[in-house]
Amino acid sequence: MLKQLKRTRAGMFIISWVAALVIGLLLASIRWRRHQPDHLDAILADHKGFILVFWHERLLSMVWLWPRAHRLTALQSTHVDGRIIAHTVNHFGVNTVWGSSNRSAAAGLRKMKRILDAGGIPTITPDGPRGPARKTAMGPVALAHLAGKPILPVAWSVERCWRASSWDRLMVPKPFTRGVFVVGDLIAPPASGDRDDLETARAALDTALDDVTRAADQLTDQPSLDRLP
Repeated sequence: MLKQLKRTRAGMFIISWVAALVIGLLLASIRWRRHQPDHLDAILADHKGFILVFWHERLLSMVWLWPRAHRLTALQSTHVDGRIIAHTVNHFGVNTVWGSSNRSAAAGLRKMKRILDAGGIPTITPDGPRGPARKTAMGPVALAHLAGKPILPVAWSVERCWRASSWDRLMVPKPFTRGVFVVGDLIAPPASGDRDDLETARAALDTALDDVTRAADQLTDQPSLDRLP
């Protein structure tokens, strides 16, 4: 029945509304802290437009943790599950543009570039929408080069959580736990659109995301990236 429900406009609205309510109640129960909050404040004050990135497994809490005064725009897949996610995050003030790793990606990146040109903050999960997990696709670095804007890797973690059996081992916080939000350093856009430069930037982004995610996990005593079953 759920499969039939989510394929209708009304069904997607109902599912996303319920999901946003449940997520909001869950995340409000957690005692969050921002690690080195002055670092993020300085970035937001000094830079006009950057690309926010985090691993797909850390998707759930990001809409709650990001300062709402600096509105995000998310690149979402046009797949039905992507549309439900988009409608859900819209309840938290996140805008949406459509695109993914398929043929609609180029149009999505062009829309993201316009947002960056206007000083906005697009956000991308670089290993989404279907993986492989913790492997950056070329989209974020290509967008950084096109727009001439930096990339900001971030992560969150919690002391107690569930792990979904999905491809990304989605992290779901348990109620009333403690959590932390960690912000990495800005990564400069690739010097050129040359394939080698883009690949070097992609590999560097992989490393930066792993580092910031590992830092968040260490602050909450979560297993390290290389020890997940």
